[in-house]
Amino acid sequence: MPLFKAKKADQPEPEQEPPAPPVGQGPTKKGHATPSRREAEAARRQRLNPDLSKREIKARERQVRAVENRRRYAEIDNTPERQLMRDIVDSRFNLAEIAMPLLLVLMASTFLPGALRYSMYVFWAMWAFMAMIFIDTWMVWRRFKELAAQRIPHRPRKGLVMYAFNRQLSFRRWRTPPPRVNRGEKI
Repeated sequence: MPLFKAKKADQPEPEQEPPAPPVGQGPTKKGHATPSRREAEAARRQRLNPDLSKREIKARERQVRAVENRRRYAEIDNTPERQLMRDIVDSRFNLAEIAMPLLLVLMASTFLPGALRYSMYVFWAMWAFMAMIFIDTWMVWRRFKELAAQRIPHRPRKGLVMYAFNRQLSFRRWRTPPPRVNRGEKI
């Protein structure tokens, strides 16, 4: 572009292309200034120990606790006595599976105005059903003791009755860990 000459309006100015970098060399500029040592150390400390708000700290701690709890529960659930108990409970139909919906219906029926005179029968039916659930749990426990004596004779059995009862109470598809055996399958 001429500095002291008049510009010619009838000829367009040619566009200049940026020069291509030589072959075999990387970019000539990195696009930002090199950080000072103090800035680099501060950035590294921030990556290792970030400044978090109280809410972020609590969320991070909650997440760490959840992962640790899952690992610990998986470790406990993978013991041979629990696996055997789960297989026994899952291989049969348990009365306790239908306990919650049935007891809820029985209890709701006592609130109906016309069924008030039958409420005592409903009350005794609830107690009879709960007794059948406890008998069913006792049968599961007997079966477990027989199989455990054969397969895992020196393993502790503490707390497994309640474990079986709680597993029986939950619906089959909601059980955790999920069932490994089908109903009616031989253990």
